[in-house]
Amino acid sequence: MNFLELVQRLHSEAGIQGAAPATVIGQTGMNLRVVNWTLTAYEEIQGLHETWLFRQEEFSFPTIATVQNYTTASVSLDDLAAWKIEPDGSGIRIYSAVSDESDLSYYPWDQFRAIYKFGSFRTQSERPSEFSIKPDMSMDLWPIPDAVYTVNGEYIKKVQTMTANDDEPVIPDYHMIIVWRGLMYYGAFEGANDAYSHGQTEYKKLLAKLTINQLPKIVWGAPLA
Repeated sequence: MNFLELVQRLHSEAGIQGAAPATVIGQTGMNLRVVNWTLTAYEEIQGLHETWLFRQEEFSFPTIATVQNYTTASVSLDDLAAWKIEPDGSGIRIYSAVSDESDLSYYPWDQFRAIYKFGSFRTQSERPSEFSIKPDMSMDLWPIPDAVYTVNGEYIKKVQTMTANDDEPVIPDYHMIIVWRGLMYYGAFEGANDAYSHGQTEYKKLLAKLTINQLPKIVWGAPLA
C-alpha cells in the first residue's frame, strides 16, 4: 500500500463522512488530520526499535590518503541514524584487498581523543586499526590512512517519512499496522472509544507479527563451563 492508499483506508475504517482524499497534498480539515495521523503512525512504528531489520543497511566507502575524518555526507550516508557497532566493539571492517580484510577496533570518542588526538599520535599515518564516532556522527580512523582502503559495515537508517501519493512504507508486509495505529489517533481525537479499541486490538496483533518478523532473533551463547 502506498501513502495515498493508507490514508484512504484509514478514512474508510474510521467511517468518516464525505469522500476519501484523492491526494495527500494540500488537504485541509479532517482530511488533513487523516493524512497526518497516517504519517505520524508510520514514523512512530519505525521509531519503536532501532534494531528493526528494515532499518538496517550496509555501507562501504573508500578512504582518502591523509584524511582521518569521514562525515556522513562525505560517504553518502545522509539517512544514517547510527553506525552499527557490536557490544564487543566489532562490526566495522577495513581492507586494501578482500584477502586482508580485518576488523577495526572501536574506542568511545572521549577515550579515542585522549589517546590518539595527543602528541605524535595525531600525525601517525599507516593502515588504520582503530576508529571512533564523534558527537556529530562522523567517523575518525587511526592511524591516519596512508593509502586507499575500503571501510565497510552496517548502519541504522533514520526514520523515513512519506510525502508523495505513491511513496511506500519501508515497513515490509504489515502495512495495515499503520492504519490501525492511525485509527487509534482518530478514536482519541473524536472520543470514539469503539474506534480506538478496535484499532488498538488490530494494531497489537500486527505489532506482535512485525516484532517476530523484523527484530533480530535471540541467539544463545556457548555454555560458560
